[in-house]
Amino acid sequence: MNISKFTKITLASIIALSFVAETASAEQGRIKARGNNGAVAAGAYNGNAWARGHGVKANGDGSYTAGNGQAVKTNNGGQFKRGSTTTYNPDGSVAHKGGLSGSNANGSVNSSGSATKDASGYVSGSRNTNATNNVTGNSYNGSTTYNSNDGITHTATCMDVNGNVITCPTR
Repeated sequence: MNISKFTKITLASIIALSFVAETASAEQGRIKARGNNGAVAAGAYNGNAWARGHGVKANGDGSYTAGNGQAVKTNNGGQFKRGSTTTYNPDGSVAHKGGLSGSNANGSVNSSGSATKDASGYVSGSRNTNATNNVTGNSYNGSTTYNSNDGITHTATCMDVNGNVITCPTR
């Protein structure tokens, strides 16, 4: 089985996070590693741990893909992770996708999306986000889409702890 350098960087980031998260309360420090196609870093301090990695991979069709990811775990139970990939094609088109999730005692959030630009410059994308407030039980479900022809469309639904639709809060 042939594992690409990009995949090795991503795997190294996950392994580093696992190691650092398990030893965060016992040890403090930081590790870093760089390669021709990317880098990883991880650290721990006062029971908090983090890891991140990024890399670039040349594809057989002349395109290349850049990817990155990050994860954080706090000493009070909070956690956050995110990751994305972007592929750049020889014709000028680009495809991007990514997501994140996080949680702590107050609530949780999950969000994912993608965007593309074709060779002629047409752009489109979308993102979906869900969040829950653990204190009130209220939740948010939102969706945003964009394209070069129609602009932005956003929809959102908020619900209380019983599943009743409520007015979404504003800033």
